[in-house]
Amino acid sequence: MSNKGDKDNSRFTARNKLDEFYRLHFLRIEKGTWLAEFHKPLPINILPKKQEEHILKYAYLADCNISFLNRFIYDNPNRLSDDQFTQLMNNAIAFKLVKLRSFLIDGYWAQNIKTIELDGNGDQKYFLNNVVGVVEDNHLIRVWGVQEDITLPKSESEPENSLEKQLTPQQMSVLQLTAKGRKVKEIAITLGISPKKVEYVRKCIKDKFELEKTSDLIALAVKIGIVAGKN
Repeated sequence: MSNKGDKDNSRFTARNKLDEFYRLHFLRIEKGTWLAEFHKPLPINILPKKQEEHILKYAYLADCNISFLNRFIYDNPNRLSDDQFTQLMNNAIAFKLVKLRSFLIDGYWAQNIKTIELDGNGDQKYFLNNVVGVVEDNHLIRVWGVQEDITLPKSESEPENSLEKQLTPQQMSVLQLTAKGRKVKEIAITLGISPKKVEYVRKCIKDKFELEKTSDLIALAVKIGIVAGKN
């Protein structure tokens, strides 16, 4: 009887220690910490594309700390609905599907991923993320994430036109002509370079600013101010 009582007490003590860790560390850590679970566990033996779709469709916010909520202007996790959590995932501009696919291929963990996300006011925020998944019985059942806000205060951040300084004159010319709707061959003729060179320069710009599509290049040109945005 005493052995059983000792085991019960040991379990009770361990549970109390975990509760203390949760209250003192998870809830109060300055970094935003979140836990995502799934309405349907994710089979890990399906193709990455299907896994992406499953995550975006069935993931929901199971828990998070105050720091995470404050980043998105929420004060209660119950106010952050499933749809809103999915929207937060979709708003992670730099956390593109290619990085989500890497998370899946690399065994459900990712380290030091930089993301640009929108907060509750629609303002851009910059984060550094570490993410790890928990797999049981060949299913991904939950994902833990820790998010550090690395957004510089406006007084310390560079003005948007400083982005222009990161581009060479040739890159600026290619970007401007791209934003004006010129095709690769047209840009090549205008600048006196080969079409392959135009494509290479575009790729360099995309890699530098973590862009993916031609429309992203146009948005960058508008942000820098080298072309006017559409009304």
